[in-house]
Amino acid sequence: MDSSDADLDRIEAQSSTDVSHDQENGTHLPMDDILGSQDFSQSEGDGATPLTGDREVVVQRLLARFRLSDTLPGEDVEMTPETFSGISDGNKECMEKLVRDETPIARLRSSTGDSILHLAVTWGHLELVKDIVIQFPRLLLAKNSSGQTPLHVAAHGGYTPIVKFFVALVALASSRLCTEEIKTLNPFVLKDEDGNTALHLAIEGLYFEVAAYLVNADKDAPLLGNNKGVSSLYMAVEAGRISLVKTILKNAGNLDSKLQGRKHLAHVALQAGSLGILDVILNEYPTLVDERDSEGRTCLSFGVSIEYYGGVHKILNQSPKSVYVRNSDGSFPIHTAAEVDNSILVRKILKRCPDSKYLLNKLGQNVLHIGAMSGSYSVTKFLMNNKDTEHLGVGQDMNGNTPLHLAIMNWHSQCITFLAKSSKILNLRNKSGLRAKDIAELELKPNYIFQERWTLALLLYTIHTRGFESVDSLTRPAEPLDPKNNRDYVTSTLFYSLLLLSPQ
Repeated sequence: MDSSDADLDRIEAQSSTDVSHDQENGTHLPMDDILGSQDFSQSEGDGATPLTGDREVVVQRLLARFRLSDTLPGEDVEMTPETFSGISDGNKECMEKLVRDETPIARLRSSTGDSILHLAVTWGHLELVKDIVIQFPRLLLAKNSSGQTPLHVAAHGGYTPIVKFFVALVALASSRLCTEEIKTLNPFVLKDEDGNTALHLAIEGLYFEVAAYLVNADKDAPLLGNNKGVSSLYMAVEAGRISLVKTILKNAGNLDSKLQGRKHLAHVALQAGSLGILDVILNEYPTLVDERDSEGRTCLSFGVSIEYYGGVHKILNQSPKSVYVRNSDGSFPIHTAAEVDNSILVRKILKRCPDSKYLLNKLGQNVLHIGAMSGSYSVTKFLMNNKDTEHLGVGQDMNGNTPLHLAIMNWHSQCITFLAKSSKILNLRNKSGLRAKDIAELELKPNYIFQERWTLALLLYTIHTRGFESVDSLTRPAEPLDPKNNRDYVTSTLFYSLLLLSPQ
């Protein structure tokens, strides 16, 4: 564990203690941190009755203020430039003047809908924030024109002391209020106009210390999706923050029913290169291995597609059955390995699940069909040179095409010599009655396209060397390209010449 994760573990433990002790017996929350030493001069509404006396009396009066209606009577009052500047500067005299002038402080709003609490938080003035919240606790839930509460603003700015204060204050209030009242006092699940909670913004800004407090403050908030269908848990996985992910999953309960938005968390862990998070996800919620991403790929297929060997190895160890789970297009992970021409991963999957070589996609194509159609040289070579898989070369799909047929259709010359291994393969016809050679000759364009001519030439050469039938020449004469436009021909000729000469 690196030092940053160790720090997060410490913070999370501290945050969990701060939030939970008062819920258990009402005695362990740091009251001085919450109430401070302010000489409170406001009470309900915009009155001027100070909060003084015994601590418990002060707490009870504070809770009474939380019980005020969400909307104070009257319309919003436009904030003056002097007030905007004074609060932004953290000027307590500005606050005192507002009180003396009997200004409706709770209803003051700037041109962007910010309350005085939004402004104090924006500039990180912790003591002024405490003054305002203790006197007008309902401002904690007030939203500006972007739909953001002061907690959003604090999280977006990475103000850890302010967030910690908000968390402790809400925990104190929640421990003394009834269930219905608690439901109305939960800034952690409130979303802005983009659907983001404060926790979304903390993780987005890489303020993981702030995120640690918020994760412990509400177990459901990390599972809420924003307008893009992204949850804070998804973002924590994407950021590779194993400490946050562990805490969220520990608190989550039934993740399958509660997680909103994108659920392919194992894919994200693979993309982030975090085997630690992948391990946690697969152990705690093994069903997530079969979730599909936006392209319809299972977790194993995705790991194969990005050729992440460590992730593929871990998935095969913990969930070998995932080899047999289809992607949305009907293909399997071994087919994905063939598409990306990764013979190492094909070997790894076959070693763990030998019968996966017989898995067919919706068109009845096996792993060799996929390799041939994709022009996957190393996979085709491995499968056709392996006595346990070479018989796949005579496999025919729903249209009767062998892997050789598909290679010819796509002009993948590099696979020809391996696929045209026997007279049996060369003689097989598809449902249109065509052999691979027939397709090459029928589909060959009359103008001189080197790749096509080269593929046909290799096929005819292979047919000749196999003794299948005698070949005298290419069966269709070429029509030369326009000399003015022969640059592509020259380029392709050089390319395939080099390819032929390179060691195989």
